[in-house]
Amino acid sequence: MAKQSIFDVIVIGSGSAGFSAVEAARAVGARVCLIEKGKLGGECPNEACVPSKALLHAATMYRRAQIGRDRGIEIDELSFNFSGVMAYKDRVVARITGGGERGERYEQMLKQLKVVVKFGEAKFVDAHRVEVGAEIFEGRAVVIAAGATDVVPPIDGCDRARAWQWRDAMVATRLPKSMAIIGGGPVGCELATFFSTFGTRVVLIESSAAVLDREDAQVSAYALAALARLGVEVVLEGIVEEIVSAHGTHGVRVRGHDSLYAVEQIVLAAGKRPNIGTLNLRATGVRLDGRGRFTTAADQRTNVRHIFAAGDVDGGMMFTHTAHHEGAIAGYNAAIIALGKRAKSVKRDERVVPRVTFLDPEVASVGMTQQEVKEKFGSALVGRFELAGLGRSATVGVQVGFVKLVAHPKTRKLLGAHMIGERAGEVIHEAALAIYLNAPVDKIASMIHAYPTFSEALRAAAVDAHLE
Repeated sequence: MAKQSIFDVIVIGSGSAGFSAVEAARAVGARVCLIEKGKLGGECPNEACVPSKALLHAATMYRRAQIGRDRGIEIDELSFNFSGVMAYKDRVVARITGGGERGERYEQMLKQLKVVVKFGEAKFVDAHRVEVGAEIFEGRAVVIAAGATDVVPPIDGCDRARAWQWRDAMVATRLPKSMAIIGGGPVGCELATFFSTFGTRVVLIESSAAVLDREDAQVSAYALAALARLGVEVVLEGIVEEIVSAHGTHGVRVRGHDSLYAVEQIVLAAGKRPNIGTLNLRATGVRLDGRGRFTTAADQRTNVRHIFAAGDVDGGMMFTHTAHHEGAIAGYNAAIIALGKRAKSVKRDERVVPRVTFLDPEVASVGMTQQEVKEKFGSALVGRFELAGLGRSATVGVQVGFVKLVAHPKTRKLLGAHMIGERAGEVIHEAALAIYLNAPVDKIASMIHAYPTFSEALRAAAVDAHLE
């Protein structure tokens, strides 16, 4: 008979959502068991956000050094060491996770929280019991925060080509001479930026009519131009039908194109789906939507009263910052149910969620696009400003980029902000706060901004606001 242990809350997955759920549940006083089948911390610090941004920083440094002579900086025989770049990335990851087999920094944090950690694959026995190897863990409440897994497009020849997933690109030991990246979303565009900087000939194939197609149309067009300046060949509305491999070269056949795109390496960046295939959810009674995702209420609860879901397994946005927010809510609410407390449940508030894609220059946005505002209200207040007109841009040699603000046509409340340019990921948060506080665009226009800064572009765009 399997060994059985009882806890107030079981958390499945130690990524941003899972770790936040653990902290929130422990803060209420719940006894918590955390189940993790891989490294502590999940995807973001180990495989995705942290390593990718470290690599992109190295690429930025290299690009800046290449134009240093224009600023009076003399660098003889500029070169790079690809192994050294990857080693830098590994050091950054170790600084965040603590290194070690599982993530020593996280292990210490969990030890201080007095959380029982079990490594292995979780499988539900019923709605309260979870099996991990030869042990069974029973929870009065459960938080599912198992993250996401990659979508593998059904392309003939993909297996024979030994295509990399984007995770494989993060740990590459060699720099391919040429590469085809399938998927023009944030991950694909960031990979294209990194590898093209270091000399790889990159073909980026996107099935829709624009790269970063969730962004404002003008931002997407600027992003396309930015990739082209790096030498990336972008194929839009490109449906990959087949990959033909021979003698170490792979030919990518795209529907409607006569010739093959011949490359040394294929990389898949075609999206993600919830990582729930091995959980045996049928044993719990939890219902999924038509896309195989959880449907949760604002308190992160599924249709089963004591089972919560948060992060990438949920049907919402797949960001580390939203996962952290949802995990904290799920952990708290699970704990008060498990402990029988009469406290009021907390609910998620994702009205305002900024996002950043780390291209050169950065892409950042928050809220509604101009098209969305026009569809909902008939017209929109729109203000634009080109970054080249800033004093700060002149000092650092920025020639491209812009800010667009979108506001309600009558109340003038700011509803959206979209930017591509230097430091966009930092500048966007002023606009996010304005949206969060229901501020009119005129408040940004009247506020004094420090000179010379990139944030001045927000004020200039706000001053420009007019009906369209």
